[in-house]
Amino acid sequence: SASNCSPKPRQLLLISGKRKSGKDHVTSRILAAAAERNFPAACVRQPLKAEYARLHKLDADRLADSTEYKEAFRADMIAWGERLRAADPGCFCRLAVQMAQPPADGLWVVSDVRRPTDIQYFLSAYPGRVHLLRLRASDETRTRRGWAFVPGVDDAESECALDSWERWDSELDNSGGECDSMSMVSVLSGASVQSTRARRRSRLTGLGRNFLQLPSDSQNS
Repeated sequence: SASNCSPKPRQLLLISGKRKSGKDHVTSRILAAAAERNFPAACVRQPLKAEYARLHKLDADRLADSTEYKEAFRADMIAWGERLRAADPGCFCRLAVQMAQPPADGLWVVSDVRRPTDIQYFLSAYPGRVHLLRLRASDETRTRRGWAFVPGVDDAESECALDSWERWDSELDNSGGECDSMSMVSVLSGASVQSTRARRRSRLTGLGRNFLQLPSDSQNS
């Protein structure tokens, strides 16, 4: 867990989702919304790829993107990460925060949690500050984004360990287009005020202004 003297977030958003569900895109839009309101925020990325590249003398930048270069090493990288997690389940979570050096009392977005042990680490380290968001997208949508089922990857623990997790604070279907994405960011950032009836219908009520604690547009003017 985090030590008492370590910086802590005001809010910590953990995002989970399958490959090509749009985790990076959603993260970037949330951070942009925070920046527009001068709210300190940072992405805390799991450092598995960076560490794997360093130890195996690979190109870290190419390993971090969505090219065939990454896919060539994905299976071995997953197996390597599983061995380290078996010995220390919180190793990559701690390293992620250390490497990101996110701002104290800001919004931290962990863009890709994959296992119950990831969630449990952050819940234990930062009690009362965590919100769990599950992104979903149809297989048809993911295929349009370049996804194809890969045995040993898409059926591995790294992709499936949270499939049965039910304690999400919010769930979002990210199968839509840019308009849906803009609406999602608007709700997440508190930029729009929903009616009482809409709030009751929304599955994202918990991620409104009270979560991010961002000023509204009227407060900013």
